[in-house]
Amino acid sequence: MGTVLMCAILFSLLGLSCGTRELHYDYFEQINGTDFAEFNLRVRKLNRTTSILTGEVLLKKPVTDDFTIGVQLFHSPRGNNQFNHYPMKIAPKSVCIITHETWPDFVGFFRDYVENLIRVDECPVEARTMIFGNVVANDGMLNSYVPTGLWKAIIHCYNEAGEGFTVVIQMKLLQNGYF
Repeated sequence: MGTVLMCAILFSLLGLSCGTRELHYDYFEQINGTDFAEFNLRVRKLNRTTSILTGEVLLKKPVTDDFTIGVQLFHSPRGNNQFNHYPMKIAPKSVCIITHETWPDFVGFFRDYVENLIRVDECPVEARTMIFGNVVANDGMLNSYVPTGLWKAIIHCYNEAGEGFTVVIQMKLLQNGYF
């Protein structure tokens, strides 16, 4: 399960279309599960105003429908890393439901940047290496009701046997370039 799909899950849970706001990657980290998948991704500055996600994801085993993905959201309104749990209820979903219902709305945001991308309706998601080539965050993935500030998503992908991984992605949502 690649970061692309996890980002899409996060964005789909937050909505669609922003306007004059800017979305920037801030931080990415894999917490555990390196025996299942390795996320060798990093956030770096492309230029003075744009951050990108670059690297690769090595999915070592297929992700079948018995895997569920859950997301916990945290928000720092001032962008000072003082996060509050965001009270949005997000039910865990199976991988097949996500690749069938959620992923079609977001695959277009990543298609030009990621090699060997997960296909719409692909289930199980086969083992693969996905290469991220300067993925730029797109504010078109968010709804206007999403407040500005620093956002942290902890994304869990596990089956009942305990196989899987947890990753953390942090993003800044700015209004006209400012918090």
